[in-house]
Amino acid sequence: MFLSSLTSSDLRFKTLRFREGLNILVADRTETSEQGDSRNSIGKTSFVKVLKYVLGGDLASEFKVPELSEHTFTAIISLPSTDDDAADTVTIARAVSPTTRVRVSGWSATGGATDLNVDEWRELLSRKVFGIPEDASRPTAGQIWGQLIRTYFGNPIKGHQSEADWESGVKLGFMLGLSPEILGKAGDVDRLTKQGKAIRAAVKEGAIAHLSLDESALRAQLATARRQRDRTQSDLRSFKVDEQYADHQREADGLSGSIQRLNDEALSLQRRLRELEEALQDEVASIQNNDLAARLERVYAEIGLVLPDTVSRRYGEVQAFHESVVRNRRSFLEQELGAVRERLEAIDTERRNLDGQRSQVMHLLNETVALDTFLSLQRDLAKQESDVADLERRLEAANSISTIGDTIKLRTAELVASVRTELNERGDGLGESIALFGELGAEIYTDREASLLVAPTVKGLLSVSPRISGDASTGVRSVETFMLDMVCTIAAIKVGRAPRILVHDSHLFDAIDGRQVASCLNIGARLAERHGFQYIVTLNSDFLTSVEVQGDGAFDAEPYILSTRLTDETEAGGLFGFRFG
Repeated sequence: MFLSSLTSSDLRFKTLRFREGLNILVADRTETSEQGDSRNSIGKTSFVKVLKYVLGGDLASEFKVPELSEHTFTAIISLPSTDDDAADTVTIARAVSPTTRVRVSGWSATGGATDLNVDEWRELLSRKVFGIPEDASRPTAGQIWGQLIRTYFGNPIKGHQSEADWESGVKLGFMLGLSPEILGKAGDVDRLTKQGKAIRAAVKEGAIAHLSLDESALRAQLATARRQRDRTQSDLRSFKVDEQYADHQREADGLSGSIQRLNDEALSLQRRLRELEEALQDEVASIQNNDLAARLERVYAEIGLVLPDTVSRRYGEVQAFHESVVRNRRSFLEQELGAVRERLEAIDTERRNLDGQRSQVMHLLNETVALDTFLSLQRDLAKQESDVADLERRLEAANSISTIGDTIKLRTAELVASVRTELNERGDGLGESIALFGELGAEIYTDREASLLVAPTVKGLLSVSPRISGDASTGVRSVETFMLDMVCTIAAIKVGRAPRILVHDSHLFDAIDGRQVASCLNIGARLAERHGFQYIVTLNSDFLTSVEVQGDGAFDAEPYILSTRLTDETEAGGLFGFRFG
């Protein structure tokens, strides 16, 4: 890949033309300009963002303004042809609105298509420019562009602040020649780890209703539920359904009521029987003790008098009348007593008959169930079956969650072994990159040691750590970023996994000492020429002047400065030719 030019449909836009090797886009800052001037006053960083946008990136937020809504950015780039030994000169145009379409002309890889969806454009770049395998989800073309065309300088290994560590490892490992399929498995482990944490947190906070991770408690509940279900199933199998069960129940209730009424009547008759028997006994005693005349004579005799005949006769008549009354009452009582006994016998007979009938009905009721009862029991069984199924699912889920940790450990161990094997198999090429990093560090710093550490972490991620000894200042961190980008770009070019371009915005050099900046630019110019790639840098003129006068190891920028220069002297001097925002 070779960038020839970048322009816009707006004639005010400064057309930029590039050549092989080192290219320096200079922004002239006047003495009257201030640090707080409009962010678009010159356009060094805007150039980088426009280039990324044309190559499939997202539109920068500062470009989403009405002043740019009609703009279309166009780049002329040489891209790999379908003929392995040739390159196509490709014109790429992408409008600010809509952002979803890209016009591509002159590239044989499109199969003649010129109007592409941005996703199709990214896919073509992934396969034809970067050679990313179809079955590899990482890295993406956008992630590699983030390393080659930097707009983020917070971390040497990341092209974007939100880039995950495992993604950074896959991206850098891919550029260094390692297998993306093997390194990409770290994403599976990472997702599994996050899922396990999220599920456990949700269960702990009660966000997932009825889900518990207590397997022993769930097993106990399941055993109880199964036992209740089995008992209900057994009861249903033994039941005989009687559709007239309610009629039988009413009959049994009627018989019980009749028996109860007979019992009440019998109880009353038994009390009447006792009363009659007692009254009859009293009448017998009265007859036996009724010799009134004899007693009167004894009384008279005791007092020395003779009872007159008329009195004796009168008392005899009274006694005879009394005995007649007693006999009549006794006869009545005996008849009443006989009637009571007869009724009691009848009640006893009737009660035994009714009790026999009730026994038959109750036996029928005991051996059958009502249809309503049977249907209710069936509904209970259905609910119990549902409860058992729910507990089985919950136990299975708890078991799966509990085994996530074991699965992660197993996959992590396999991944660590695979990454180590991959590092050993690619050791020669990887060793060249590590050695180059150390050489560049020694060239930039005479009093520090530089090392590139590449190894799997305990989690199976590929760790790529650029290190420069001494203090970890912002300037040193920026040098680490420069060196890592250089090493990765060269390694990727050697294995056909990157286009021949590397772009650094001036922000990378802001915190680096002038002498080290001069060394970096000298290194960039030399390596770009040796390995045949474009190294494009944006710098302010005043900063570049300070770099050029560094004595030994000074940098001569004149051969590399682009013919188009940006300036903040006038509003038309910036990249866009006007100020906005």
